[in-house]
Amino acid sequence: MPLGYHINPDDGLITVQGDGSVSVGEITELVQSLLADGRFDPTLPQIMDFRGLRPIQPGAEQPGDAIAALQAFLQQEYRSQVQAEIAVVIDEHLESRHCADIYLLTCTMHAAELFADYDQALRWLMRRAFASQCRHDAGADRWQLEADPAADADPAVESGEYRDAPGDGADGTPE
Repeated sequence: MPLGYHINPDDGLITVQGDGSVSVGEITELVQSLLADGRFDPTLPQIMDFRGLRPIQPGAEQPGDAIAALQAFLQQEYRSQVQAEIAVVIDEHLESRHCADIYLLTCTMHAAELFADYDQALRWLMRRAFASQCRHDAGADRWQLEADPAADADPAVESGEYRDAPGDGADGTPE
């Protein structure tokens, strides 16, 4: 299969992979099927591994505006449904025209980056996910569930007692 995706909620990642010769229309269909998948989670970061991809040259079966149509779909429908970062990885030896097309498509999406190194793309996603996780903690969002709120709880405060500062009496005078 030249194109496919894998949703892995346990690892917190969606992987999209392209290999071999594919048309721009096939890429659009793949992304549409990802969005329609019942397991799709818009908060999971994505890595699009297109290192083995060799796009088919536009011809009669692929009009010249196929890239423009894919760009419009990515900007309007796809990006509005994806809330996480996207790392796009390409082969550094990909034909320059195709590199330029993929670069333009990547630049149209917020929080997306283009890489020639798969490991660097994963590191970027992990750093971004960690930073998001910290912001979520501050916002008491879903990430708060990962922390143990009981570990930081003060039993005296939770029971309604007032704990004076060390050396202070009940009325605020030194003990």
